[in-house]
Formats: sequence, C-alpha cells, structure tokens
Amino acid sequence: MPNPSSRFSTIARSAIYSLDLYVTLAAAVIFGVLGLTGKASQEIVTSGILAVLALVGFSLLRIRSQSEKINKSLTAIGTRSSADNFFTPVDDGEEIKEMISSSREVWIHGWTLELHLVSYASEIRKAVTKGLHVKILVIEPGSTAMTIAASEADNRSASELSANLEANLRRLEAPFSGPVSGKLEIRTLTHVPHCTVIASDPAADHGKIVMRIATFQAEHWQRPTFSVTRQNDGTWYEFFKEQFDKKWESATPYASLP
Repeated sequence: MPNPSSRFSTIARSAIYSLDLYVTLAAAVIFGVLGLTGKASQEIVTSGILAVLALVGFSLLRIRSQSEKINKSLTAIGTRSSADNFFTPVDDGEEIKEMISSSREVWIHGWTLELHLVSYASEIRKAVTKGLHVKILVIEPGSTAMTIAASEADNRSASELSANLEANLRRLEAPFSGPVSGKLEIRTLTHVPHCTVIASDPAADHGKIVMRIATFQAEHWQRPTFSVTRQNDGTWYEFFKEQFDKKWESATPYASLP
C-alpha cells in the first residue's frame, strides 16, 4: 500500500517544480517587455536575462534528478523480487498466539498439527470459552493418508503419528469446567494436505491466512512459509479460503464442543 507521506511529498515536489516554471516564464516575459519598451536599462535587462537563464538551468537539473529517481523506481518495480523476501522458514509463534486470542474465528489445518496442538492448546481452549470459533482439520488417525504422511515425515511411523494426534485431540476436546461462549470443531481428512493453514477471521475484511508448504522428510523449520491477506492479496486470498472451505465440507466430523 502506498505511503501517504511519500505520496504527499511527490505531489509537493511536483507543485514546486511547476511553480518554478511559472515564475521563470513570468520573469522572462517581464524582462522581454522591459527590453522592448526601453523602460529599463540594458544592464538591468541583461542581468534579468541571466537570472532567468540560471533559473531555467536550475529547474532542468532538478527535473533531470527527479526523472532519474522515477526511472530507478520503475526499474525496481519491474525487477522480480527474490523468493527470500517472500518466504520464511518458520511461522511466527507469537503471531499465532495473537491470532488465536484476538480473533472471532480461527482455522487450523495440516497433517497432524503436532507442534501447534501442543503449543497452543491452552490458548485455543481459553479463547473458545471467550467466544472464539475454532475449526481444526487434520488427517484421520489410522487412515491410509496417515501412512502416506508417515512416509513423507522425518523418521516417524504411521502408528506413532496417529497415536500422538489422538492424544492431542483428546486433550483439546476435554470437557470445559465453566461456561463456553465459543465453539470448537474438529474434522478429519482421508488425504494428505499439501500445506498447513492458519487463518484468522477469514470472512472479515482484515482476514489473514498463513500458509506452510508441505515438504518431504524435512524438519519443521525447513518449510516455506508465507501469508496472504484479504486487503492486499484479494484474488489469492479468496482462492486459499475457498480451498479450505471445500476440504472442510468434504471432511468427516470428529468432535464438536460445546
């Protein structure tokens, strides 16, 4: 999004350059008239002409400098940005906690979400009691998809992945001791997802989706991660949101609280 102060500075500079041009033209006309009518001495007219020429030269230099800056900016825009400026190797834990605690709805989707369900279980349950609607979408324990996921994971068996997932889900879906104003939904898939998804308020104008691309036998901190927002990435944001919606509708209900 353009910087308002930068845009104002550009407009201000353009106005100054235009003013310089008008002043120079006005001065040239005045000294021309004075020279023709003989109402000023030749020395004054000559000095005025020299001053006008100096103003013209100064204005041309400033216009040239501004033109060079514009060309550099256009060149930078046309140059392909490095993927290093787009991807990060890990997701931001503090950002995820903030998404959970400050949103009205959160989506969490992935293979088994082992680190996420362990790291953020307390935040999720606390936020649900205060009104958060959480949708969790994972691979069905014991399914063929879990076997495929294990073959792509780093030294993990399908039975181990399934057992850990079921244990994490049991802790997450344990009955609440007090009133609950939100909702927790868990569904399972029978295919291996291509990415991990964490979304906050996906239907809202300020919605954000964090994506982590699935990898083959790589560590957790080696997964390309990026984010899209409804405000800045409308088309792709809607695409990824629709992908989750389709998966959610095709998934099997596992648990729902309250």
